[in-house]
Amino acid sequence: MNTSASNRLELIEKSKFANDNSTEIRTQLKALVDSGEIKLREISRFTTFEPSTISQALNNKYEGDVEKLDDALRRFYRNYVAKFAIIQTRVVVDIHETMQLAWKRREIALIRGPFGRGKSKAAHRFCALNDYAAFLELTSSTSSVSILHRIAEALGVEGQMSGSQDDKLHAIIRSLQRKPRLLIVDEADELKPRTLAILRDIHGEKTERCGIVLIATNRFDKLLQRPELGYLRRRITIKREVGEVTADEAKKIIDMWAPDLERDDYKKAYSYSVSHFGVASLVNLMMRAYDEMQMRNKKKIDSDCLDEAYSWIVD
Repeated sequence: MNTSASNRLELIEKSKFANDNSTEIRTQLKALVDSGEIKLREISRFTTFEPSTISQALNNKYEGDVEKLDDALRRFYRNYVAKFAIIQTRVVVDIHETMQLAWKRREIALIRGPFGRGKSKAAHRFCALNDYAAFLELTSSTSSVSILHRIAEALGVEGQMSGSQDDKLHAIIRSLQRKPRLLIVDEADELKPRTLAILRDIHGEKTERCGIVLIATNRFDKLLQRPELGYLRRRITIKREVGEVTADEAKKIIDMWAPDLERDDYKKAYSYSVSHFGVASLVNLMMRAYDEMQMRNKKKIDSDCLDEAYSWIVD
């Protein structure tokens, strides 16, 4: 494991939102900046403070409104951890094993499951642990040309993307022939058929140049029935369904925010997540409970904070 990934995972595993004070947050952020995991400009965009000001704060040299800046850094830190925090559930293990197999075999894999089951976060974590993996977060407006540029950017060959669409495609193919990679395509069911079809050309026939993982919901099945995707459908040789986390795994997730809740609170929160959008709903609930804790000036999340958090969420 590289130093950058190790720093990130250590931060995630040890972080307790309610207990981190300003000094600890500055120390942790400085370590992430020094390792290259976070850029000063990323913190700047989130907080609106200049990078030079943030650098002074992280090195304990800032002489301005320290309280205001510390509050901004705390919000950035909380957002960062919430974005990447993930418990090693069976779902995460299944997703990582599927991605590892697709990489080893240079095959196309489909990871499919309902919204909010942690597929994207598991993919982010896999990329953090494996330098050969490239995460592609695309949208429904991604065209066949723009997906080539997104892939080139992920591969670090954006400077070679000149000429016709065919020229750009072959620039990516040459890059993958020199250095094979695993391309992870998130929300694949949002893409247009013509855009998806390009992945078949990038993957190759009999001389597979890369592994590809498609992350999608069950809507992807209908999309694959389109005639122009027949070749791609035939190339998908690995499939893994993603389900719910267990009650014990949900408790570990809840414990990241509130390790001292009553048993009935755990059961209610888990039931709520199962009836809504899984892990995503559970994390959102706990984040709102944390907000409630702050507004009530409490030191930890209790039953009252959690009960009020349900009212913050749109069913």
